[in-house]
Amino acid sequence: MSRFAGRLLALSAAALAAAILPGCAPMIERPVQRDDRQAPGAGTVFRDCEVCPEMVVVPPGRFVMGSPESETERWGTDREGPQHEVTIARPLAVGRFEVTRAQFSGFVEETKHAAAGCTEWTGARWNNDPARGWREAGFSQSDRDPVVCVSWADAQAYAQWLSRKTGKRHRLLSEGEWEYAARAGTTAARYWGSGAGDGCGYANLGDLETRRTLGFEPAADCSDGHAHTAPVGSYQPNAFGLYDMLGNAWEWTEDCWHESYRGAPADGSAWVESAGCARRVARGASFNSNPRNVRSANRGNFAAATRYTHVGFRVARDAGGDRSP
Repeated sequence: MSRFAGRLLALSAAALAAAILPGCAPMIERPVQRDDRQAPGAGTVFRDCEVCPEMVVVPPGRFVMGSPESETERWGTDREGPQHEVTIARPLAVGRFEVTRAQFSGFVEETKHAAAGCTEWTGARWNNDPARGWREAGFSQSDRDPVVCVSWADAQAYAQWLSRKTGKRHRLLSEGEWEYAARAGTTAARYWGSGAGDGCGYANLGDLETRRTLGFEPAADCSDGHAHTAPVGSYQPNAFGLYDMLGNAWEWTEDCWHESYRGAPADGSAWVESAGCARRVARGASFNSNPRNVRSANRGNFAAATRYTHVGFRVARDAGGDRSP
């Protein structure tokens, strides 16, 4: 058995144990410091520096991006189609977790980056509050909660800071890379299966807590224990060992927003416009999302210059081959 196959089996066993045994927390492996003398293997957990996010090496492969028309919770548009095969040709290092408030704070303290103001969805309309921001999103957060109230440019600035700090190019995932990493070899609507109601052990989504605290409908008929964001790693990972790929916070990607996949790249690269774009793709849904949005193929889009209470990000970088970190 290969080391990666063994790791997948171990992750699956841990997820099963947590689902069966009450109080069984997600298995979180300790990261290793990167040794640049050799390329990391698939499944390796590492970090590039003491304050850097933990990364997981995702193997190359192919997958079918988008959802079939038969996916029952798919919205009645072609924004998730047409389905097309995408090839991820090289190993990819992906943030094990969403970037946390503590990690973003280190960046802000060192660079004096300004990121003020935040926009909230009230359930009926968007409300911008200039007094809010990533330090105070309007609800209680720990240092290990995902940072929210960050714009696409804020996320880019953080990735560029990591790149300068480590000498390795950190960036946002492309939309194709994101879906490949989220699916982790699965083809169902969600990486734990098809039903949103089974997801409270895997994702922080619109649920009974959301209904009780925020009054949002519809809600999954389960409780994930959090009405707003949860500390990263609170739920079970997918088969690649990535946490919170669905739920908790929407995640900015590199791509400009397009209404469908007609003309989309098939090599996993970001689909961008030379002149830039006002709206960027975000993936994964969030703590207050309608459960039907919490699917691997679901696509969101937000104004790139706006900061939202439910949008954060995770980072990635190339790994292995002649571009080995």
